[in-house]
Amino acid sequence: MSRSITGTLPESPEVLIGKLEKAAKKHDIHFEGDNSHGFAKGKGFHVKYQITGDQCTLTVTKKPFIVPWGVVEKALDKIF
Repeated sequence: MSRSITGTLPESPEVLIGKLEKAAKKHDIHFEGDNSHGFAKGKGFHVKYQITGDQCTLTVTKKPFIVPWGVVEKALDKIF
């Protein structure tokens, strides 16, 4: 089971990807991607993203069993 959210990017994809790369490195998360699509995985989570224009879709494809989907959905809602 997975959960997705789509929203308008607050900044250009280039700026956001740069920030994601830094944050991933800081928190020991594996990140691969570019300005159109990619993924991050670590600490039991797998998240993929797809960017089209100024819209981004985030999809959580895996989460730790102990973390309820409600917590994941609440965190996703805060992003956009």
